[in-house]
Amino acid sequence: MKETKTKKSTYLRNFIIAVALSAAILAAGALWVLLGWRSALDITLTDLAGDPAALRGFTMRGQSYFDTAHTYWDLHDGYLDTGFALDPDSIDDQNRYSAWGASIDTLYAVAPKSRDAVNAEAQRVHAYQDTYQMQSTASDFRVMAQIYIGSSVLRVPLRDVTLDAPIAVSANAEVPTYLNRTSASYDYAADFADEVEDTNTDYRYIAGQIFSLGDGQGLAWRYTVADRKAGLYKATPISYDDIAALPTDGKVGDRDVLCATTEFGTLEPFYCPENARQVVCGLPMDDGLTLCVYLDPLNKACADLVNAAGEQVDHIELGIEGDNGDFSVTALPRTTDRDAVLKVDFRNLFVALRVQDGKFSLHQTLSAEGGSNLQGTDLYMRNAEDAVLNTAGDALLIATPEYTTVGDANAENSYNIYQTGTLLLVTHDPTEIDAMGVDQVICL
Repeated sequence: MKETKTKKSTYLRNFIIAVALSAAILAAGALWVLLGWRSALDITLTDLAGDPAALRGFTMRGQSYFDTAHTYWDLHDGYLDTGFALDPDSIDDQNRYSAWGASIDTLYAVAPKSRDAVNAEAQRVHAYQDTYQMQSTASDFRVMAQIYIGSSVLRVPLRDVTLDAPIAVSANAEVPTYLNRTSASYDYAADFADEVEDTNTDYRYIAGQIFSLGDGQGLAWRYTVADRKAGLYKATPISYDDIAALPTDGKVGDRDVLCATTEFGTLEPFYCPENARQVVCGLPMDDGLTLCVYLDPLNKACADLVNAAGEQVDHIELGIEGDNGDFSVTALPRTTDRDAVLKVDFRNLFVALRVQDGKFSLHQTLSAEGGSNLQGTDLYMRNAEDAVLNTAGDALLIATPEYTTVGDANAENSYNIYQTGTLLLVTHDPTEIDAMGVDQVICL
């Protein structure tokens, strides 16, 4: 009996030791994650300009990640703090104010008034492999704009066209499983768009990026096309499932179809400047206001502040002139919606705006010309993660990531093991351009 008790005590002691050992190992692992991984992924500020005080007055937030490890960094009045998270539940959206773009598709569809006659004259023709088409001719067309925002789509008319002579049109006789209702070959459309298209408007009617507008999404409609004026519009696309559920309203041969001229989703005017030749950007600002940037008839770049009712509350000229072609700007990601930083595309110019008490309180046009560190600035800016004004509003700080590939770029075993980022400082004096570096070393 005593021997049994001794064995039980030994087992219990060994079990307790094993549990304690496991706990110690787990604690050591956690400590390594918190300290070792944290230090391995930490960000350090490297002064490449020789003047650390150059970053005083700047506050910036950002994040970088490698696989599932995220490093968050805060620049507070020139001082850098960092945080670390391994496999966070969600990305901290407050660190990113970046905007996304919309993709477009232009359909040269047969106009509703003549589609029945076009279908009546159509012939079933073998096109290729196991694909058959219904082929006909038409002279009346409606040009439709399909706008893709995320995983949703909206479709609106651009303009009507009547040709002097009919041209070839076609549509698939049967619908393969991969062909959806937004495809150009789903319903009758021009085989060749040369005689129908307007290259000045048909492929450039959306400008800039999609932006938040009230409780929805906004987009900048670049030109006045037919009855739709250049301006900012509230876009409400619908899902592909909703498109598939729409009732058919036309025929291709004996096949029931949703006509390519049928509109879905909505595009509602929010603010259309009376004197806008091109509208190039919309952006949400502080106090529920919206920024609208456009060219006037004299090609002068202007900016309006618009309230929630779509009414102008302030206006300034930006001191930049466009040309007779397209003028475009890119709204750089930011940390606060009090400020907006716009990169003038294909020029080394930045426009910085600040809003306070419902008005423009600051406007700077900053040049990055002549900097030895700014070779290929346009390419450099495309990946910018953050752009902020300093407190005084006379200098701009832009953060962008860069990656170094280990091994041959196209080799299967190549990988990114070292990530660097650059803080580009642009001052009001175009000759004072410095570069600072933010290094992040990934140690695995």
